[in-house]
Amino acid sequence: MSTIEGFREQRRALFAAYGFDGKPVQLADSAGRESYALARTNGSTPTVLVYGGVGDGAEWAQLAASIDGSVVIPDRPGFGLGYPVTFTAGNVRRVAGEWLTGIADGLRVEKINVVGCSMGGLFATAFALDHPDRIEHLVLAGSPASLVERMETFLRLWTAPGIGALITRAARFSDVEQVRSRIYRNYVSHPEAVPHDVLELTLAALQLPGKSAANRALLQAVMTVKGVRPELRFRDAMTRLEVPTLFAWGDSDRLEPASTGMALAGEMPAATFVKIEDAGHIPHIDQPTAVTAAINGFLHQRGTGSPERASVIPLPT
Repeated sequence: MSTIEGFREQRRALFAAYGFDGKPVQLADSAGRESYALARTNGSTPTVLVYGGVGDGAEWAQLAASIDGSVVIPDRPGFGLGYPVTFTAGNVRRVAGEWLTGIADGLRVEKINVVGCSMGGLFATAFALDHPDRIEHLVLAGSPASLVERMETFLRLWTAPGIGALITRAARFSDVEQVRSRIYRNYVSHPEAVPHDVLELTLAALQLPGKSAANRALLQAVMTVKGVRPELRFRDAMTRLEVPTLFAWGDSDRLEPASTGMALAGEMPAATFVKIEDAGHIPHIDQPTAVTAAINGFLHQRGTGSPERASVIPLPT
């Protein structure tokens, strides 16, 4: 079994172990590019889960089965089993929009719900801004990269010539505890509680051919040593976004405080803000039950009842 085939089967088995009965599918866009995904479809508007910078989908394993309706977990272009793409400083927004439009086309639906985390949040927001007619609900779990004013020093250094190349060569992981301590420690409140099988899939993804180089290429396209590129800072544009939007933000998000999301939500036409208690930048790993409840309630517009370990913040009308 090849490395790619082994990764594909390991991921399918991980989601099955958490009760997600998704089937492997390949979704072709109008240009014939195919996106690999795990999908559970039942005729409802599909909810597409877009993972963050870790880049393997494992972050959704603990909640995918509990999200209501059709759920699709695709690989982003250039990562996992996604189609190849060369990221440049000027094409990230276009690539994001084309990819998610292609996912909707491949599913043969007019609209999708999109849930994005971190870098996935940037992709999701770019799609919502550029293709509002193709999205029914936008959910941002944790601070999206497009709202983070100052990325952490390690990530900014990774974009620098010379230093970044050295980091890429040194970015080798040999066991799951390195993944826990070097990656998840920065993005969750309780790295010690990240399930072992989730760490195993993340390790397998990190060992895929070209993964470190792809991470660096995307980071260089999104930011410089000074932070996120100005054209990918979407805050002002989001104040005019009429797509119903949910912020599910960890109260201990180290990349950007919850107050940033709450303030922005108050300026948007159709936004809801939920603070996820005792959670970090990837809140659905720390508190999958609370994040799932927030997403399901939002998708069905069941009001503002507060799920366990979450606080719904009333916004000005």
